[in-house]
Amino acid sequence: MTFRQLTRSRLGAWAIGAAVIGLASMLSGCGGQSYSCGDASGNHCYGTVTWSGNPAGFFMNMTAVPLTSGDIFIDDEGWLVDFISSTNYAWVEAGEENVNVAYYGGEGATYYFWAYGAAGQETMGYELGPVAQSDLDHANWIAYRVNQDATTPSTWHVNIWQEATGTMLYNESVDNPMTPQTLIEGQELAGTNGAQAPLAFFDDNSYLQSSKTVFQTTDGFVCKGPSPACPGAP
Repeated sequence: MTFRQLTRSRLGAWAIGAAVIGLASMLSGCGGQSYSCGDASGNHCYGTVTWSGNPAGFFMNMTAVPLTSGDIFIDDEGWLVDFISSTNYAWVEAGEENVNVAYYGGEGATYYFWAYGAAGQETMGYELGPVAQSDLDHANWIAYRVNQDATTPSTWHVNIWQEATGTMLYNESVDNPMTPQTLIEGQELAGTNGAQAPLAFFDDNSYLQSSKTVFQTTDGFVCKGPSPACPGAP
């Protein structure tokens, strides 16, 4: 399992102390061997960076890479989380995933997705559509933003667009009352065999504060391993 930070400034912007997060597959070097990352409902494995605070949302750029689900699923994503208690939380997340067709009606290909969980309620997840092959071929940058509505605090907006062209791909919203204290970026893996994921990069990592976008200037808490060894990821 590999999770590493690669020091590289980009466009003069401070992103995690002028660093770009490089997320290698948690399976690199496993050579097709089995792994133990829970089932469809929990005990998953993670490679993540976590920041604490009081964000009103987050922004990140992430390279598009072709994911292989294995027997359950794998994804690269960002989470915005409100930890109400040790066992009760609310969140909104977005990214790219590959879900085995045997689970959740998965497409067995790399898809954009978003999901949310309200405190004490069932998780809702949505496959939005396939990541364009041209973006996968060139590991193009895709931009993600989750932000609180300016007039209705319980409403959260999810926007996904192509960074190079500014073309908006998806614009979703949900009513999910929460006061997030945690922002997470990284990879989640469920299952026992067959998943694969090339190196992906996360850049321009930022949190939203009122109407401002503020670059992360600390490295955050870096974690890799099975839940609950990596706290903070729903």
